[in-house]
Amino acid sequence: MQRVASKLLLAAVIVAAAFVLDLKLDLFPAAAESEEAAAVKQTNRLEQLELAIAKEFQLRSEKISVSYTGDKQELADRMPDVIKAALTHDDYSAYILDSYIYTIRSWGNKSNVTIDAKYRESKEQTALVDRKVAEALAEVVEPGMNPHEKVKAIHDWIVTHVEYDQSLTRYTAYEAVTTGEAVCQGYSLLGYKMLKAAGIPVLIAEGTVNTGEHAWNMVQLDGVWYHLDLTWDDPVMKDASGKTIKDGGAIRYNYYLKTDGELRADHGWTKTYPAAVANYADAIGELERQGSEKERERYAKLKLALGLHWLDAANTVTGPEQLQGVIASALDSRTASLEFRYEDREGFPEALKAAFRDAKVAAGYRASYEPYAGGSSLLVRIQLEYAK
Repeated sequence: MQRVASKLLLAAVIVAAAFVLDLKLDLFPAAAESEEAAAVKQTNRLEQLELAIAKEFQLRSEKISVSYTGDKQELADRMPDVIKAALTHDDYSAYILDSYIYTIRSWGNKSNVTIDAKYRESKEQTALVDRKVAEALAEVVEPGMNPHEKVKAIHDWIVTHVEYDQSLTRYTAYEAVTTGEAVCQGYSLLGYKMLKAAGIPVLIAEGTVNTGEHAWNMVQLDGVWYHLDLTWDDPVMKDASGKTIKDGGAIRYNYYLKTDGELRADHGWTKTYPAAVANYADAIGELERQGSEKERERYAKLKLALGLHWLDAANTVTGPEQLQGVIASALDSRTASLEFRYEDREGFPEALKAAFRDAKVAAGYRASYEPYAGGSSLLVRIQLEYAK
């Protein structure tokens, strides 16, 4: 997983002075006729003002002009919150907005709000992202796929086509699809675009990890929210020189559709997001049990691909006593290999030695094990060799 520090580039806010002009002058026509003005709209409610600004941010308007009728002091006091609320309408716009400055000119109960905005991704670049997203979805999303299958397909495409940007300079989905590199913000923006285009409710979350600021996604399946960290599921490894390179092995699902409690093991956040409290393995298991025969087959296949089958009781060894029984049974039947999830991670090496030491059948063995899904249990593989 990639744990290189990165700094989230969130919008820098510069607030210009609010000019209060109690003059009976009609300045709005001049603003409306300005070639620089991307939009001039008349609103008399803060909610309407919020929606008008949100639309212009999504259109990548660099010069936004909106007229407002109402209490000028309330407008001045509430304007920062209005802009923040406008940015909640589309996470993609919020996370590619580089900076903005706004001015308010008022006379009587009429005001004109002007916003100068700068973006990290142009309208044309976002259009290219949309085309690349459409091409990728056409490649990986098959007709008839359910939302669960779509999320996995999109996850797999991103972590195999994008690498973490070691220079810490590429923050956008545009850079992710054109250079193949991005920091966590670029992964999250691309994930947002692809999941949303596939019809999956999605948002971008931000917080901190042990290396600094971090961003990831949250997705909603069957009305339930989960965390999805594409950056930390990127299959990377260190080469002999210590350089981080893409691992050509199996795709990881260590940070795939996690609960709040699971993600808080190494992620922190202070903003309010939808609660993620349902265990995804339980959800898939329930869908597998309740579905039609065809649906059961599809969810069983998905469960296997995600490695969630290791959580089943049939594939789990809870501790030394059960391990001893599993080893003895395998030796009695001259089983060639064993694979299981072992829950007592810390005590496994000694428990394994004891199980073979106490066995009645002489055999050699080679064991390998690794943390399962980044958690406290182990995924164990044992090769058994018998005397001829």
